[in-house]
Amino acid sequence: MPVEIRTATIEDIDGVREVQHRTWLATYPNAELGITEEDIESRFRESPEQASRYRRMLQRWISDDPLAYFWVATDGGRVVGFCRAMKDGGQNKIQAIYVLPEYQRQQIGKRLLERAFVWLGTQQDIFLDVASYNEQAISFYRSFGFVPSGDKGHSGAAALPSGAMIPEIELVRRGKESGNGEIPES
Repeated sequence: MPVEIRTATIEDIDGVREVQHRTWLATYPNAELGITEEDIESRFRESPEQASRYRRMLQRWISDDPLAYFWVATDGGRVVGFCRAMKDGGQNKIQAIYVLPEYQRQQIGKRLLERAFVWLGTQQDIFLDVASYNEQAISFYRSFGFVPSGDKGHSGAAALPSGAMIPEIELVRRGKESGNGEIPES
């Protein structure tokens, strides 16, 4: 059975969290930056109160917010990837995209991202943040036309419970209205 891409539902919350946990473990530990597997595990080791808060956040993400959309990739009913896009204050953004390591390089991320592009449209710039050392993801995004935004004021970093930080860079895919360097024909 092929992997299906569909709109996320509340029933997908546990699967989404599992995908996020496993992809973080496979991607973010970095000895040079002092980010350990324990740092990642501790981010996902939650008290019942934290787990409840996270479930509520995911429920909001999946809800009928007209400015956000959430897709999951499923294989036989099991969530193997997801993507969330949003239109925030006039800015289009890919907020999250994750695919389980064993499902990567099977066009699932591409299919999720293409759904986001259709929903967001092509007129405006689309932004996303990525770990600055995640070369595989950066290469993936570049294949879709994303480039560093050049926003020197953007100093994103994801904080871990230990205090370690995952440094992020902002990438942008220029929209048709953004003056992408092309000279309009007269």
